[in-house]
Amino acid sequence: MKSIRAQTQVYDQDQSVILSPLEYSLFQWLKLHRGDVISRETLLKNVWGFQSNGDTRTVDMCVQRLRKKISAGQILTVHGKGYLMPA
Repeated sequence: MKSIRAQTQVYDQDQSVILSPLEYSLFQWLKLHRGDVISRETLLKNVWGFQSNGDTRTVDMCVQRLRKKISAGQILTVHGKGYLMPA
């Protein structure tokens, strides 16, 4: 899978996928940290730019929308820990 930085577009199995700016930022953060489990709190701080107040559903909803647009298995949930983009 490759991405085009100037646009909010990624290629998944040679198919162009248009992402919202937030989805794209989330995708890029997970891709940058590929193979690492990233907590929801870390994503809130680094993608959204604010500290967690304990409510991380914002992250969950964005991940859900992103998963609908890309191939299955690109973003995994590690229960009780966060999300993982496999290496």
